[in-house]
Amino acid sequence: MYSRRPDAIRRPQFYAEDGTIFYQQAYQNGAVVSLFHPYNGYFHVMPRIAAAISLLFPFSSAPIFLALIALAVQAAPAIFLLSDRMRNLGSLGLRCGLAALYLAIPGIEEIHATITGVQWHLAVIAFLVVIAESPGSPAGQIFDIVLLTLAVTSGPFSIFLLLPALLVLAVRRDKWSVVRLSMCAGGVVLAFVGLLLTAHSRPQQPLGASVAGFSRIVAGQVVLRLVQGHNRLDHLSPSPAVVTALSVVITLLTLAVVLYGLRRGTLELRALLLYGSLLLAAALAFPTASTTTYQWIPMQVPGAASRYWYIPDFALIATLIWMLGAQRPALIRVIATTLICMTLYGMMKYWRFPAAADLHFPTYARQFENLAPRERLQIPVNPPGWSMTLIKK
Repeated sequence: MYSRRPDAIRRPQFYAEDGTIFYQQAYQNGAVVSLFHPYNGYFHVMPRIAAAISLLFPFSSAPIFLALIALAVQAAPAIFLLSDRMRNLGSLGLRCGLAALYLAIPGIEEIHATITGVQWHLAVIAFLVVIAESPGSPAGQIFDIVLLTLAVTSGPFSIFLLLPALLVLAVRRDKWSVVRLSMCAGGVVLAFVGLLLTAHSRPQQPLGASVAGFSRIVAGQVVLRLVQGHNRLDHLSPSPAVVTALSVVITLLTLAVVLYGLRRGTLELRALLLYGSLLLAAALAFPTASTTTYQWIPMQVPGAASRYWYIPDFALIATLIWMLGAQRPALIRVIATTLICMTLYGMMKYWRFPAAADLHFPTYARQFENLAPRERLQIPVNPPGWSMTLIKK
């Protein structure tokens, strides 16, 4: 994970809401006040807790602390996949492969090593907790409760976890599945409270939805980004009409794979495909991709809005691994093998993420430390064009 973007550790800087929202509000308003303040439609408890703890360290150390916390949460799903509680997914070797592919998902620089993106990694491990075997000890129960609490209070993901949790309960019918479902239901209530409190702040631009736009998003941003390592949809042909036609074909084939997994897959795979599909549908119906134009236009740009395609890509990876099983028809195994080989090549080719622009944070940190009380300093943060303003206490 470090090797994908070494500058996140070697040259730590605030990124987007890491500084402009979470750290700035924790510093200016106090940790407790900011903790219960929704932003952009929902609560962000985990990022705000991390920002509050970072106040215990010198200002110059805050970005590295936040980056390390973000990387730890990002690694958590891979580690949990190797635990005995996930043995219902298959052998340890299979789960090692799935964990490695999860860590290698391409095109996620937007949510790599940032507290702003930590909610998406919490959403993955929250799903794994929902489908995991029931804990056999009080420590395991505490783990589940803490993880689910952080996840359902750090984004709207409880809304999409509810149906997978219902599916698991319907099949297993055990008490701990009831507990997990109840926590997801509580998170749904909290999510709607956040949406009601901040609905006015979300972009009101129309979607600009179309069949062609939907196909280009699914084919380019979800499928080709995973299989090729980057969205190279427009490189398939110089003709826009041909590209659109190919997008429709790729989308239909992907839909066939998803339906096959939903019909023949294990309980856990069906739950993951349901989860990923619900998240993708919500991302397309309620995106925050633009404040100036149709929402779906920038969502088709290679590399744009990568957070939205992260969990659907994880669901596709899991489906391809399942398709390799000996119980699958030979043709299915050949197709899955080919796609996984292509995916591995793309992952290796685009393993390294571009370094963030060097905005000379240490210089601004020294300036801030030397400010007199109530003096103000504007500090640029990545991506370029963003900034945070702190008033020295």
